Amino acid sequence: MYISIQVFELSSSQGPEAGLKLFSNVSNFRVLIGGGDGTVAWVVDAIEKFNFESPPPVSILPLGTGNDLSRSLQWGRGFSKISGPSLSHFLHDVNHAAVTVVDRWKVDIKEENSNDDQNVIQSKFMMNYLGIYHGHCF
Repeated sequence: MYISIQVFELSSSQGPEAGLKLFSNVSNFRVLIGGGDGTVAWVVDAIEKFNFESPPPVSILPLGTGNDLSRSLQWGRGFSKISGPSLSHFLHDVNHAAVTVVDRWKVDIKEENSNDDQNVIQSKFMMNYLGIYHGHCF
């Protein structure tokens, strides 16, 4: 089996669109995001805009500050080669992980007393997740 791996560095000059475009005609590709909640939201927003027939599953290598989504999905609060599993162990887990569906919705902010879609001031996407932790902290 041939597996193609491509790494894209995200910055203010290059977002996730370049990588998504490269793989847009590839079936069953997956996305691993190294970052925190903001980076995850950025990439998921880009995936939404591509309007894939079957959006790729997304996994998280938690490298952010809070990593709330990663903790809620039990991927951990952060990745450290000192205290955490090895990267190869982590990638093995990602490769064999079950897909979890997370609710996501769009909120349009409109001018007061306006029902017209042309008067949308701003749109925000939100994900719905809740983490309840028992016992020790992550």
